[in-house]
Amino acid sequence: MEVKHKKHETPKQQTAEESGSDSAADQSTLEHGAEVLGQAQEAVSDVYDKTARTVSQTYAHVKNYSSKNPGKTMILALGIGVGLGFLLGASSRRSGITGRFARPVVNALSDVALGFFR
Repeated sequence: MEVKHKKHETPKQQTAEESGSDSAADQSTLEHGAEVLGQAQEAVSDVYDKTARTVSQTYAHVKNYSSKNPGKTMILALGIGVGLGFLLGASSRRSGITGRFARPVVNALSDVALGFFR
């Protein structure tokens, strides 16, 4: 498909002069694009719904656990706070000692937290 451009015409004028087969191909491409967009929107909607449902269930589980075990929850929150403090402190300062201790502490606390909630 070769399109000859005239200097005094705008792209809209040139498009209006194209043959009917070109506009049919454009229409087909537009319809295919709309179909793909619809499929993508549906997929995103499904993933969002599943994620929202999972987060809601996890929140309910954590809330139930924390009401049944307030002592463990307080210790866990304290541990998470200490771990985040180490992690944020290590990222703001380029200290070798803090960096060596922060990662193992954060990893250990995450393992403990996962053990509590499983």
